[in-house]
Amino acid sequence: MSGESMGLINRLFWKGIIVVLPVTLTIYLVLVILNKAESLFGNFIKGLIGAHYYIPGLGILVTVVLMIVVGILVSNFITGSVIRFFIFQFEKVPFFKAIYSPLRDLMSLFGGNAQNQMKKVVMVDFEKLGFRTIGLVTREEFDDLPSNTVANDTIAVYIPMSYMLGGFTAIMPRSAVVEVDIPVERAIKLAITGWIRADKNAL
Repeated sequence: MSGESMGLINRLFWKGIIVVLPVTLTIYLVLVILNKAESLFGNFIKGLIGAHYYIPGLGILVTVVLMIVVGILVSNFITGSVIRFFIFQFEKVPFFKAIYSPLRDLMSLFGGNAQNQMKKVVMVDFEKLGFRTIGLVTREEFDDLPSNTVANDTIAVYIPMSYMLGGFTAIMPRSAVVEVDIPVERAIKLAITGWIRADKNAL
């Protein structure tokens, strides 16, 4: 087989991978999440109403409803204050705090509160090095921190690494960044893919 034919087969193979792998991983992750949600309350519901009357999917439905109810309770001033009080007490336990606090902050990235905090996309100018990189503004006020923690007119910028293998947050002068008109979702996608331009004709 000629080198040209092998090259064609190689390109076709990777085109297939590009289409199939993201779809497969997406379906797999969705199924794993749904399966966990179903098993979380499925057995409990079966014990209450009996396996003969159980309808597949009730566990998922109960999980969704429960999360909504918890969200309503947290949003209410009275019940929210009670819940926050108990969480505050739990956070005094070192082991609990070490696990809960990072998980809470991570989950907040997918909620409305984090969207308000990460609504700006900026280009960070490393003038001395002669290059720029994309970042997400995570904080513009530091009034809850000691006055000597950060300088005036500074912001916190999260700079993600390609393929989300990591990243770092830098406190820098506001003058060191330029706000760009790119949605946060688009900026994250660019960072994940290393700014590779996708083929518009690809699925």
